[in-house]
Amino acid sequence: MSKQTIVISGINMKEGGIFTILDNCLQKLSKYVENKDIKVIALVHDKSKFNYANIEFFEFPEAKNSWLTRLYFEYFYFKKLSKEFKPDIWFSLHDVTPNVIAKKRFVYCHHPTVFYKSTWYDWKFDYKIGVFSILYKYLFQINIKRNEAVFVQQNWIKTEFEKIYNINNVIVSKPEYTEEISLDKVNLDSNKTHFFFPSFPRTFKNFELLFEAIELLDASIKNKIKFHFTTIKDNPHKFAKYLYKKYGSMPQVDFKGWISREELLKLYNAVDCIIFPSKLETWGLPLTEAKAFDKPILAANLPYAKETVGNYKKVSFFDVENPKQVAQLITDFVNKTIQYQGNVDTFDKKNQLNDWNSIFDFIFKT
Repeated sequence: MSKQTIVISGINMKEGGIFTILDNCLQKLSKYVENKDIKVIALVHDKSKFNYANIEFFEFPEAKNSWLTRLYFEYFYFKKLSKEFKPDIWFSLHDVTPNVIAKKRFVYCHHPTVFYKSTWYDWKFDYKIGVFSILYKYLFQINIKRNEAVFVQQNWIKTEFEKIYNINNVIVSKPEYTEEISLDKVNLDSNKTHFFFPSFPRTFKNFELLFEAIELLDASIKNKIKFHFTTIKDNPHKFAKYLYKKYGSMPQVDFKGWISREELLKLYNAVDCIIFPSKLETWGLPLTEAKAFDKPILAANLPYAKETVGNYKKVSFFDVENPKQVAQLITDFVNKTIQYQGNVDTFDKKNQLNDWNSIFDFIFKT
């Protein structure tokens, strides 16, 4: 059998959650191809961030300069590159299906704004969300039917893709999660009930729902609670500065800046409840992490949250437009009178892929 060549494309996956996807993929693939007749080529933004064996890296530092540059690479330059590499497989990890010549193509779609209806609020504080909510729906569509398979992270996204793009080769690939907990805790006021929302300040994360809910609480409850938020203090992002200026003086609010992974885990272990009001996620990692720590969860009553939470007793859901309902759940939690709704996973998982090695098996055997 001749040697197979696979190209992994992730030229715009520079930081945050999307970088983690790329990094995890390459880390696992590096080990997967050991002692196999497979050549791996990775197209990345900055190859200095990776040190994995069995992979040949090509970097594209200008890929994030502008969307026009990105589109040039995807739809023009990569075709030329594919003629040079002659890949058996081209696997695009960042949502769009490029113009390339390859025996088989796959795409991994994880950008959630295709399902989001932006508002003036989004345009005011983070115009890219508004742009992406319009643009991505059409970018996803280009060449999508030329893929052997389209990978998405949840069943509800699979259903939406099948409906929007009229395709039947969508595969649910649950994000691979290695459970990581800390036995240590940060020091918190033991006289307070502590709620935690770990998230980057994006408008669709729905931060203000929590502040509105706090304002509705009785004084007796307000005196007993503390809400902790990460990545807001000293963050130059326009929305972060707005939140800090408007709500930073609230006695119930603790705005933290960037914290290390170690500190984050200590905070998970120390708080009493994870609250997650985001209107849009393709997964919602903090919900998975909350389960790892066996923490009570209050979450958005949306498909992504219910699918991420899966089978879990200590969870209740709320309307993402209803601060009064959130205030009542907070009150019940503080008073220890909360009756959890619980959640049951009802999805058929027989064709679901649960880790990168399963994806690689599927790709190379398809």
